[in-house]
Amino acid sequence: MGAQTQTADVLEASVSNMVGVLSWEIELAGARCMKLDVLVGELMHILPQEHREKLVEGMQTVDLLGQQLTSLAAFARHLSDEISDDVTASVQDALGDMTLAALADRMFSALGGEEKGLNDGDEAGDLDLF
Repeated sequence: MGAQTQTADVLEASVSNMVGVLSWEIELAGARCMKLDVLVGELMHILPQEHREKLVEGMQTVDLLGQQLTSLAAFARHLSDEISDDVTASVQDALGDMTLAALADRMFSALGGEEKGLNDGDEAGDLDLF
């Protein structure tokens, strides 16, 4: 992976490493999308026939989203391999703008910062009920 430095409250990482970490997170989102697709497929069998058409549309949307995430991850992975490790940037502010604390912590530690432990245990991650 690329170079990274952390001084005081500023984390800098190679752009190559940043794009690599981003591609991994996109891959993770794609894997979660596949799990959702399976779950929706299982629900199809318990719905009354008159409601299945709407669910099929939802399954097609989830499938398309999964394909889109897979393609974006491949694109980012390729870019990560092409970018020189000499090119660096600060990631502090961009990570601070993230609303999912567990995601920001995971990326922060993958980019060379000190992990805060937000990804540990059964209570890891953010729960956003809507």
